Amino acid sequence: MKKTYIIVTLFIATLFVSSCTTSYNDFEAERGAAIGFTLGAALELPFSSSGQVINFPIPYFVSDVSSSDRTFQIIIEESEVASENYSIETTVVVPANERSGTILFTGTNVSLTPEFQTLVLAFEGTSGVTSGKRATIRLRSN
Repeated sequence: MKKTYIIVTLFIATLFVSSCTTSYNDFEAERGAAIGFTLGAALELPFSSSGQVINFPIPYFVSDVSSSDRTFQIIIEESEVASENYSIETTVVVPANERSGTILFTGTNVSLTPEFQTLVLAFEGTSGVTSGKRATIRLRSN
């Protein structure tokens, strides 16, 4: 019985070890650069009165450093908010040897509703850079 227990244990250990061989050969594969926003969860901005203006910096990050300035376009991927209620910079220039920065989001309570309305910003991907994390902004009037 003791020998059977040892043989079964060795057999199970062999199966366990052989099933745990995972290849990570793609870890060192060449990946392109990415740019995205580093804003945490959705940014919620409630406005208390009509005409109120809120300026909010939204941080972004590029995954690699370049020896020259790079220009990226910001697009509105989704919007429930009327365009009269916000303004953003649509072009961002990342200076040489820099990886991060901020854009200025300006929200204005012109025609906001009492329910949160969502606005999603993203960087437009280019041939060498992939668009990363989006910025979700939610606006409402109190």
